[in-house]
Amino acid sequence: MSESTTATTTESYDEPLLSVENLQTAFFTEKETIRAVDGVSFDIERGETVGIVGESGSGKSVTARSIMGLVEDPGRVVGGSVRLDGEELTDNTEEEWQDVRGSRIAMVFQDPLSSLNPVYTVGNQIKEALRIHRGLRGSAATEKAIDLLEQVGIPDAPRRVKEYPHEFSGGMRQRAVIAVALACDPDLLICDEPTTALDVTIQAQILELLEELQTEHDLAIMFITHDMGVVAEVCDRVNVMYAGEIIEHADVVELFEHPKHPYTEGLLGAIPGRTEAGERLATIEGEVPTPTSQATDCRFAPRCPKAFDDCRSVHPASVPVSDDAEDHTAACLLYPEDVPQEEAVELHRDRESEREVDSQ
Repeated sequence: MSESTTATTTESYDEPLLSVENLQTAFFTEKETIRAVDGVSFDIERGETVGIVGESGSGKSVTARSIMGLVEDPGRVVGGSVRLDGEELTDNTEEEWQDVRGSRIAMVFQDPLSSLNPVYTVGNQIKEALRIHRGLRGSAATEKAIDLLEQVGIPDAPRRVKEYPHEFSGGMRQRAVIAVALACDPDLLICDEPTTALDVTIQAQILELLEELQTEHDLAIMFITHDMGVVAEVCDRVNVMYAGEIIEHADVVELFEHPKHPYTEGLLGAIPGRTEAGERLATIEGEVPTPTSQATDCRFAPRCPKAFDDCRSVHPASVPVSDDAEDHTAACLLYPEDVPQEEAVELHRDRESEREVDSQ
């Protein structure tokens, strides 16, 4: 999305803006423990957009809420690390989280109506964020709120700042939510399916707006979606998520041109426009499983057209797909593709054994 921005901003920093390592989030019920996020690791550099893509139930939104410290009972983060500018967040108190949310990390949700309070004007909600995080009050806060609405493309901002959420269209409400998020000048913006409920014209406008704001504010963006078309348009790098795990990671161009994991191939095969005229869209049979125990196999194996016997007894580790593609990884026993299959399977066994020892 912003190759020039990324190139200019990452050179002066020693570590990523956000670093997530072996993140584990579980929900504890009377009947079972659901491992919603199970060993997720990825980085986000300053000024870049990293996509998290997968079907509903893959763990994308829980990952975002874990990063924001917003996981509610009966769930909690049970392991791993989340570092922002090198500072560990997982052991924050609620008071410390208040200093992080908004001012350093902001979030835009799928449904803007759930993010905006219907009994307060849009302007008051922006001004509240400005008061809490930037100390602005009175006319200074009002002027800044109007400026933010103008930045996100809302016309006649001095009048609209006094209106209520129900007086805004769906697209305008999402723009207002983005204005609230930007009110505190965050370093990282997490967008959780922000365009899903919008028609394609408004969706394109919101995506264009995010790109403009990223360039202007040097934002890092974590973009969560199930829409591979949106991923192709906005992301620099992509993490494909399935059943609580990241099962493929690559640069966006590399992922679309050379997908490796059978699940990624299935997602790309279901995109309209990538098939020949008259051809039926490909489908992935079955549903995403709910992980309730530590994985001892490939969780995608029951749905995978390329599964073989070892897939049902060996849990794949995330490995480079080949010696020539260190930045392209897949959690699949078919890789690395430049070694014999038996050797690849043994590599995954060894990696899993090491991971189990490290987690003890």
